[in-house]
Amino acid sequence: MAQIDSEGRRVREIVPLEGVRKVIAERMTFSKHEYPQGTGQVHLEVSKVIQFRKELLEQKGIKVSFGDIYVKAAACALEENMALNASRQNGQIIYYDDINLNVMASFNGILMQPVLEHVDQKDIEQVSAELKKIYEHLKKGKLMRVKLEGGTFSVSNMGASLIDSQQPFISPPQGAIMGINRNRRVPVFGENDEIVPANLTNFALTIDHGLCDGSEVTNFFTSLDKVLQDPWTWLYHKRPAPEEA
Repeated sequence: MAQIDSEGRRVREIVPLEGVRKVIAERMTFSKHEYPQGTGQVHLEVSKVIQFRKELLEQKGIKVSFGDIYVKAAACALEENMALNASRQNGQIIYYDDINLNVMASFNGILMQPVLEHVDQKDIEQVSAELKKIYEHLKKGKLMRVKLEGGTFSVSNMGASLIDSQQPFISPPQGAIMGINRNRRVPVFGENDEIVPANLTNFALTIDHGLCDGSEVTNFFTSLDKVLQDPWTWLYHKRPAPEEA
């Protein structure tokens, strides 16, 4: 006999909120309540990124995903906006030299946040190869082989879905997270008012207003656009390792 709740609805099943789902609920609630967040969004032209992927495959036989590219691009943009490579905790703002990115990914129905370390010191080929290894470990449930702590900035990639826009929550105590949405080929007006095709991807950046201001969002997107318009230069850029104290 079907169970009926207090408002007259048939109940199919009741399960306890526990395990990973409980942890995610608690962390998201904490993020929203304790960290004043604001999100900025922008549509950026990515035709040169599309061409880069094609040329890389043709010239070197290497296939990289858009997600790989945007992870590396985020690290490049962070180099010019290190105020976002920070966390707020225990009454302090901590600015990091290391650029370690949490790359949000769902495996077996569970949201994971693996960390790719020192992304700024690696080129796109290294980033892509390491992300492939990380994803393979997660698919096989080999969590001990994946670093899940020590991130300084997060990336949430919804580009393979039908999502046009998102407002990602930061992952406390980090100060910012970049969201990637799907690419769309759309008509736009050119310099002489002619209609031309464009490949536009929507990017979102959520920040902790307790750590920085909205102007940092504008600056970050300016840097990100510069990277996306010159991928052959920036995606092979490696920042020298910061000197040890």
